[in-house]
Amino acid sequence: MLRPAAGAPPAWHTTLDYVGLFLFYFTGTLAVFVVIARSVAALGERRGGRDLVAQIFVVIAALLAAVPLVVAVPSQVSLALEIAFAVAVIAVVSSGVARDRDLGIQLGLVVLAVPLLAHTVSILGAQFLWPESTFDGEGVMVARAGVMALCMAAMVSPYVFAPRPFARSVTRPLPIMFAMGIAAIGAVAARTWYPQIAKAATLAIGVELNQSQADPRLALYLLAIATLSWTLCSCAIAGSQARRSVGLGLALIVLGGYGFRWPHHYLLPLLGLAVIADAARRIRDEELANLPISTDTPPIADPAWSSYVAAVTLGLKRILSDVHSLTTRGDGGLVSSVIVGDKAGMSVRTRVERIEGCVIGLDIVLGREIDEVRAATVCLWAIPPRSLGINPSGPPAAPTFKSGDKSFDERFKCRGSALALNKLLDEGLRARTVSLLDGWVAYWEPNGLRYRVYPGRGAPLDHPMPLSDLALNRAAPPERLIAVIELLVEIAGRCVKPATNDIPTDLDIEPIKDEEEATDIEGKAMPE
Repeated sequence: MLRPAAGAPPAWHTTLDYVGLFLFYFTGTLAVFVVIARSVAALGERRGGRDLVAQIFVVIAALLAAVPLVVAVPSQVSLALEIAFAVAVIAVVSSGVARDRDLGIQLGLVVLAVPLLAHTVSILGAQFLWPESTFDGEGVMVARAGVMALCMAAMVSPYVFAPRPFARSVTRPLPIMFAMGIAAIGAVAARTWYPQIAKAATLAIGVELNQSQADPRLALYLLAIATLSWTLCSCAIAGSQARRSVGLGLALIVLGGYGFRWPHHYLLPLLGLAVIADAARRIRDEELANLPISTDTPPIADPAWSSYVAAVTLGLKRILSDVHSLTTRGDGGLVSSVIVGDKAGMSVRTRVERIEGCVIGLDIVLGREIDEVRAATVCLWAIPPRSLGINPSGPPAAPTFKSGDKSFDERFKCRGSALALNKLLDEGLRARTVSLLDGWVAYWEPNGLRYRVYPGRGAPLDHPMPLSDLALNRAAPPERLIAVIELLVEIAGRCVKPATNDIPTDLDIEPIKDEEEATDIEGKAMPE
């Protein structure tokens, strides 16, 4: 576009030409190495069969796309690249689909795959189905359908890729201002320099516009660009690292364009899809962790809660020795009720945390208390129905595996050591675990076991604590919570090393002064 119509080009044009050529080769080479390095790392994590197949096809497509960087491309290699590219796209999208992952990203991967696959259909159709209609008829129709699918993917991108919760991200001013600025610049440029814009779109991103007059779909294209700009900006400023990775993946797909003439036209979309599919594995947990502390559980009056804690303490004396309870107040109105006991030299600590009377979490530690950021030997977490929201997945552990027990695998996902899980749970304990436990359970061999559940958030509201009855000041038997603790004690007794000196001593926050909120050392309610 910048070359003079006649005469030798000036020195700056020649320099720019070489810089552009270098960047084309550099981008393609760098993308090949990044794709292969990511695939090798993913294979080492042993994520599962679908991901294994996806990574293999991604590597094959990347190597075929890299051939033009070295030698002239034979026609057989070009056809093989198109087929491998389509198969890799399908495999990556399939690897990103799972029950416990963000639904929006799963739908978004499918939406992004449609225009990429439309290109392969166009190439294969021109090769085998309509060789005489490559530049008219069916060939043109498929090419236009691919561009329209690209526009649709851009316009639905906020609904599938924007940070969650969507109601909060859609009101942030910076993405709105950025999108409006892009739309204004695009409208002015299209009105003032339309022929140049049309030619640049064809050369840069492979979207052909009518250069003789304004394209009838120009307004649709501008809307798609503005919408995609909003999504990219929203992801770029998101608090979740995985959500920012989603924005990075979208940006790579955009940079790849829709021309499919150079290696990076294949490599960047593949890399972008792989980055988004990888982010889908952890994005729900990260965004849940970034949410402010809140709960949908009903508030419970202090006298009712004190009576319930006393009843649980009394019931635990049947299975534990030296049982004590204490209710304490921390910063920000956080109130913790802690019950500590001992089982054959193994400490058992149960903590329930409340804010303004609402229960936000139950935490049970057996043996040594180990922070959940440390990788566990084995970790299993319940798969909740979507109506119950998101269940945090607990400490890191790898790889993902199945126990072989159908009912157990339908209820829980497992990560870490399969041998350690078999030591913890025999057939009978697995059946009881399915019926009694929500949330997650983690085991650090041989020191400790930890169980955590958030009632109303990925777990039923009234299990294992009858919160609805307590909120209505009804009689609330403690048997459900006691049964859960008894099961965990039995599980930990199989593998956790006893350590009598590991009773936690972190209860150094200010005790509650109100008599009706406190329990004495024996677990009995104090008189009002």
